[in-house]
Amino acid sequence: MKKYSIIIILLTLISCIKDLELPFEKSDQTIVVNCLFSEDAAWKVTLTRIKSFNDKSDSYVNDARVAIIPGNKDTIHLEYLKDGIYTSNERPISGIQYRLIIRDSKGNTITSQSSIPGKPVISEILPSTQKTIYFSNPNLSDYEVFPLNFKIAGNDQPNLVRFKLFTFNKDWGYKRYMVTKETISALREKKFPEDFLKELEKLIGVSMNGSQQWTIIREIAKKYELPFNGDNIAISKMDEINVTTRYDDSFRSGCLFSNSIGLNNVSKDILNVLGEYYGMKEVSLFVSYLLVSNNNPADPKEEYWLEVTGMSEDYYKYQKTYIKQIETQKNPFASVTEVYSNIENGVGIFAGYNRQMIHYYDY
Repeated sequence: MKKYSIIIILLTLISCIKDLELPFEKSDQTIVVNCLFSEDAAWKVTLTRIKSFNDKSDSYVNDARVAIIPGNKDTIHLEYLKDGIYTSNERPISGIQYRLIIRDSKGNTITSQSSIPGKPVISEILPSTQKTIYFSNPNLSDYEVFPLNFKIAGNDQPNLVRFKLFTFNKDWGYKRYMVTKETISALREKKFPEDFLKELEKLIGVSMNGSQQWTIIREIAKKYELPFNGDNIAISKMDEINVTTRYDDSFRSGCLFSNSIGLNNVSKDILNVLGEYYGMKEVSLFVSYLLVSNNNPADPKEEYWLEVTGMSEDYYKYQKTYIKQIETQKNPFASVTEVYSNIENGVGIFAGYNRQMIHYYDY
């Protein structure tokens, strides 16, 4: 009798389980604009829509009309490329005010405006090989750092700037990997699936660093369910080439801190130093990386670079709030940080910046 009672209880519990259809709030399909522009690249505007949690439809906006009106010449009309991306061959120019105008398929008009600020002038860079300890208040941690002092000049009005540290390894930084026709032929002889080879053919002539090589080939191998070690065989058939270009993806970021008035890290972020300055300013940064003294014998292997980005006010506000949101999103007790937007009748960012990379030390 006891045995049957247990069965009845279990059946009762099972019968009580049912799916609940939770009421998700419907999205208003607001357009999200992403356009950070500089003189280094042609115009590129990405448009997506805000979707509901259970909305499985594509979020890319592919039917809008996108135009940019410069303050000094005729309107620039952008053409749709793919994945919500609209482009033009023309490049923005520093100091020109640009107005973005987007008209979607429903007749709504989204606008914004911004410009590229002047480039900060850096001089008298003095790196040090004398290691010290820097205590970071935001994340309550000690870092082994080296002081870096220099002067930065701008105009007499507020200048907004961001500093980042990068290293470039000479041993592997100039090495790239490429799929060639010979790669395809060699894999075809080894009876690799034709679907896999067709996908691989799209990469012919594309230069990749070591990390990209492994990631991309393994993803394709997984997609077509290659047998064990198939991805390694495919990678071994790619050509290794030596280049003289320092590709952005070959730079490695380091930790950076500041004790200068008006310049600081945002939240617990240890990769960016943001701040405001006027005219000429002496800057003291602390950089954290393995730096070899000139007194120690070492073959030259790495270069050290300081990235200096002059920021428009819109870019500065966007970057600062974005970093704060990223830093607090895993903290259930932190207040929500809303990322800054300068888009009328939509959300997102349209802002200019002026970036330069300064090579200041070798070992």
